[in-house]
Amino acid sequence: MRRCVVLISRKFVGTVIIVLCLGIVVTAKFPIGKKIRGVCIQGFRPVLSVSSTALSFVKNLKADIRINKTLRQENIFLNQQIKRLERKIVELKEYELENKRLKLLLNLKDKIEYDTIPAQVIGRDLSGWSQLIIIDKGTRDGLKENMPVVSGQGVVGKIIEVGLLSSKVQLLIDRQSRIGGIMQKSRLVGVIEGMGKNYLVINYLPRNESVLVNDLVLSSGLGLIFEKGLVIGSVQAVYEEKYSLYKYAIVQPAVEFDRLEEVIVILKSKEEL
Repeated sequence: MRRCVVLISRKFVGTVIIVLCLGIVVTAKFPIGKKIRGVCIQGFRPVLSVSSTALSFVKNLKADIRINKTLRQENIFLNQQIKRLERKIVELKEYELENKRLKLLLNLKDKIEYDTIPAQVIGRDLSGWSQLIIIDKGTRDGLKENMPVVSGQGVVGKIIEVGLLSSKVQLLIDRQSRIGGIMQKSRLVGVIEGMGKNYLVINYLPRNESVLVNDLVLSSGLGLIFEKGLVIGSVQAVYEEKYSLYKYAIVQPAVEFDRLEEVIVILKSKEEL
């Protein structure tokens, strides 16, 4: 019943509007028609105003939607560009750091009178029991056991095991490592031993001689592996034992063993000369 009433009312309103429109058209040429038209315009002005506002709102909404879509696409594109540039910055930084390391290696290589070969570090064993690295060169490249290994910072260690394509290098800080050392200023000579940690100890220093803190420690050349004058580290502290004929010193290695990436293998040791 209610639905029928709604339909009848809609039809009635529609009929009234149509009649009014026809009346305006028919009586347009007569004065009364002009009055009717004015009344109708005044009556429908709020409706027309609301309709105009609604149309403007819809148009503006559509424009805003298009703009938001465009901005969203541009935002996605810019984020992708930012990520690409960030990756590029990281790559360039890596190239810069690698270039610095390689320059150090080249400078050292020029000072070494023997043939050398560069190698990449491809593995590590820095546990408490051993201090080793694995490099990507082996017998195919002419490597042998006991060949010295250095970096742009100084002495790294020596080769203790050689495979066809890779080799194991015992680091200076390994507990089994021994190398003759000489202090640059005092010229005192001792034996440098690895402690399994990130420091070395130089033993057998004469008790009655002065050992200078921060003195540079170099390879002494006394032995069959390392030539004289390669940088080992610097003296950090000096200790004396009460009834000993010698004193010893703690040496900070020049090489940062946990950050090694490239090394140089000296293809001849003193043993082969």
